[in-house]
Amino acid sequence: MYNWSSFRVLLVFSMLAGLPAGAASAQGRPSTPSPNAAAPEISVPIPEHPNQPYPSTFHPSFQWNYVCPRQNGTGCSISCPPNPIVSSVIAAQVWLGTSDLANPPVPAVYYYLVYNNGTEKLVGAGLVQTPRTLSCQALGIKVTYSGPPK
Repeated sequence: MYNWSSFRVLLVFSMLAGLPAGAASAQGRPSTPSPNAAAPEISVPIPEHPNQPYPSTFHPSFQWNYVCPRQNGTGCSISCPPNPIVSSVIAAQVWLGTSDLANPPVPAVYYYLVYNNGTEKLVGAGLVQTPRTLSCQALGIKVTYSGPPK
């Protein structure tokens, strides 16, 4: 039969099992630039016309270009459901248009992005098409262009 002392011992051991094994070490917080300082220019390999990354069956009618103002895309993400969220986005291009992959053509969103996986810059692309409502969500990213496709 169990008593309170064995329960306390079990509770203490279970709490100790959840503690981290290594000692935590604090790192200094990086210095923040002054509010008047200009943001560093980010060099991102976004393709220009005529080398657009979208397929020939996609016909864009509107375009957005995004750039993350923080180094390595920290805190910047983009999501176009049902595709997963991509975090650490450095730069992105998003096009709204129609796709001829369906019959009749349906609304579609095509996106091309450069993101950081922690060690290097990677490139990704995606296509979302549906006869229903389309949506993409960009968080922490600055719009650098919005208008007809370039």
